[in-house]
Order: sequence, then structure tokens, then C-alpha cells
Amino acid sequence: MGVLDVVVGRQAIFDREQVVVGYELLFRQVPGSTGAAHATDGELMTAQVVLGAIGIGVERLVGDKQVFVNAGRELLTGETLLALPPERVVIEVLETVVPDADALTGCRRLVDAGYKLALDDVVSCVGLDDLLELASIVKVDLLGVAAGELPDLVRRGRDAGVDLLAEKVETPRQLEASVELGFDYFQGYLLSRPQVVAGRALEPDEAVRLQLAGKLIADECDVDEIEQIVQSAPGLVYQLLALAGIGAAHGTRRPVDTIRDALVLLGRRRLQSWAAILLIAGGRRTTSEQSTTALVRARMCELLASGVPAAPARLAFAAGMVSAFDVLLGVPLDVVLDGIGAPEELRIAASGGRSPVGDIVADVTAYQLSEPGAPGASSRCDLGLRALASAWTEAVEWALEVSRRVA
Repeated sequence: MGVLDVVVGRQAIFDREQVVVGYELLFRQVPGSTGAAHATDGELMTAQVVLGAIGIGVERLVGDKQVFVNAGRELLTGETLLALPPERVVIEVLETVVPDADALTGCRRLVDAGYKLALDDVVSCVGLDDLLELASIVKVDLLGVAAGELPDLVRRGRDAGVDLLAEKVETPRQLEASVELGFDYFQGYLLSRPQVVAGRALEPDEAVRLQLAGKLIADECDVDEIEQIVQSAPGLVYQLLALAGIGAAHGTRRPVDTIRDALVLLGRRRLQSWAAILLIAGGRRTTSEQSTTALVRARMCELLASGVPAAPARLAFAAGMVSAFDVLLGVPLDVVLDGIGAPEELRIAASGGRSPVGDIVADVTAYQLSEPGAPGASSRCDLGLRALASAWTEAVEWALEVSRRVA
């Protein structure tokens, strides 16, 4: 398990009132990073953009605005959907995509799944009739179209029933002309230059990614087995909770307090997409003893919850794991909790706040950070040092067994 520095570019998209309605996410290379050898450039960049967005936190990156993500032929013709929720995403079909039967089938599949399509860098509608029937937005490249040809292009878009987005707006005159022609949305250096947003993310070990993908590819994947794999890797827990929490802060999702909640909410199809993107993105790996600390803490909390009234074991495991993310990522826990869109119950518990599970997390953390038998190692749940020591021994054995299985 490693800690990765991640960066994602974003460029704002405005409506006619110059209110931001969305952000196009852009690939930005982290210095010294490498991609998966088996992925094509476009596929790899899309995967890294998606994982970067999940790692940084979609809410932090774009707030409640729409997410625009580039998609080349690989994504359109493959069986893997984006892991991001359809209601938040507009997929930009790159101008390099030839609208043949395979590409059109892929576009229909994405539309049927709830995604909106935008045609990117359009300079002419010739040959785009089939794509126009599927698209919701056409992005017109102002630098690639002669001013005298724009009215006909706008008329063609209106006839097709799509919204029109003027991109590469670089001068006030271009903006004024685009507004007069009836464009709906605008993007370009005049309005906003791309910004780079940086963050840190936990990366699961390659073996765990492979194990997860293997289970999810199976026709009948058992939720209990998937849960066991995910909870064996802090990096997977972090990404899963972040992915499931997208939109939760704005009331569009129910709270996600446990790993099981996240698995059920996402469903098999999006879990498969997430696993595929993990494999495509690949990336750097580092080892850290702190990952073992996170595993032991989570397991201790789960074990001790069985003896505490009103302390669900699954919530205790998730809270114990999340409580260690500040150390793993080197950022304040509040930032981590915001990034994964943690609901209030998980936030309180992971922070060691006053709640049945929060008390357990606080005691386990204190026990881990002190010498066994030190005064005050147990102060909130009255569990006693014997119970803590027994849970610690069993949790260490479990963590070592988990590490052995995925090595």
C-alpha cells in the first residue's frame, strides 16, 4: 500500500449568466509517475483523472457542479463504465473517435446507463448525424471554425436538439459573438484558465487490486468475499468510501457509514468499473508499516464492538480504518473526512467523538500509541487493558494473515 501525490486539472464551464455549471477534468502528470504498461495513453489518462478525482474528493474538486470527462475510443468501445455516478458526469467524446458501429454502440450503452454525452472540439457537423442523435451537448471549437460558418453550425445543432458550448473563448469579441449566436455554455481562457488541484491518495497493493478484480469479474460475486478483500487494504477502503460518498453531502445519497453500505450502494456494475480503472491506472507503489497500524486498529475496533452496546461492528471497523488515514496521508483528518464525504455518524466515530463507536476508536488509538499497560490506555469504554490486549493480539494475527494471503 502506498501514498500517492495526485493532481487533476480543471477548467470551468459557464452558462449565459457567467455562472459556473461544471468543470472539465484534465489529465496532469505527476512528476516521476509512470502508468500501466498495458494501457493506451487515452485510456490511462482517463483512468488516472478518475482516480485522481476520487482521491482528492469530487466535492472538493467541483462542488455540486457537473463533471466533464474526456473519453477516447477505448472507453467508448470497452465494457467498462466510468466509476463516477452518471448523474454527475458528462462524457466528452473526443474528436478523434470515428463514429463507426462499435463506437455508436458504446455511446448508446453509456447513454442508457444515465450518462450525458458531449461531442468535443466540433468544427463541422458533417458525418456526425448518428452521434448528434445521442449527444446532449456539442462543444464548438471557436478557433477551428471560420466566423462566417458559425451560424450554420449553430443552426445544425439547434435542429438536432442539443445544447451548444463555445470552447476556446479567448477574446471579449468571441464571447460577445457567441452569446449573440445563442450558445448556451462557454469555456476558455478569457473566462477561466485551467487550475491544478493537488491532493494525496492511498493506493492499494497490486495483488489486492488483482484479487478484487478477479472476484468482481466473476458472474456471481459474493458481497461477503468482496467486503473481506476491501477491508484488507486501507487504500481500497479510502477509495470505496470516497466513491460511494460522492453526492452524499448534498443530500442526493443516503449516508455511507460502513464498507458494506458502500458496496451495496455502488452495485456490481460500478464496482467492476472501479476495479478495472484501478488496474488500468496502475501507478507507483511504496510500502509502509503504517498500513499495518490501520489494519490492526480497524480489526481491534471491530472485535471490541461486540462487547459494547449500540456499537455496530461494521461501523467500528470502518471508523477505525478511517481514523488512521490522517497518518497514512499526512493530512488532517477533517480533510480526509471531507474528501470521502463522510456522513455525520462515521465522522464522529472516526474522530473519536462521543458515541459508542467513537469511544472505542479513542481507546484503541490511545492503546496503540502508548506502551501496553500504561496508565490511561483505556478511559472511555471501560474495556480494561486485558480486553484491549486480547483484541490487539487477535488483530495483529489477522493483519499478518491478510498480508500473507495477498502477498
